[in-house]
Amino acid sequence: MSLKRNILLFGVSLAAGLSSTFTRSGKKHTDNQSSLPMLFSGTWKYSDHNDHRIHRIQINPDLTLHIDGRKENATVESITAQELVYLDGFGYHLRIHANEQQPVSLYDEADNATYTLVSVHTTKPATTEKTIAE
Repeated sequence: MSLKRNILLFGVSLAAGLSSTFTRSGKKHTDNQSSLPMLFSGTWKYSDHNDHRIHRIQINPDLTLHIDGRKENATVESITAQELVYLDGFGYHLRIHANEQQPVSLYDEADNATYTLVSVHTTKPATTEKTIAE
């Protein structure tokens, strides 16, 4: 009897431990998913190779997309810690790739081109020129 009781207690303890582990890991995953929009939200600029213009891309915390100040008719197709994918009104994908800290590149399927994203808050160090009076 004692052996059956010990086996039963061990089985119940094991089941309780496993279920709490799965419950905790699921909650952590949900917390990470809800913070993903903040990873991608911000304003960046990129240089278009075709028209030689600097464009501005803005992603709001609700993941609405603006390019050059104009709201784009694009829906979020997927989001992970590495990539945010939009589907635009013409059926083309816009893929925004991120590192651990921020978005770093934009792939535009319509142009089949990848652009490097630079934060608009990044400033280059000022260069100083010295003039030597003769």
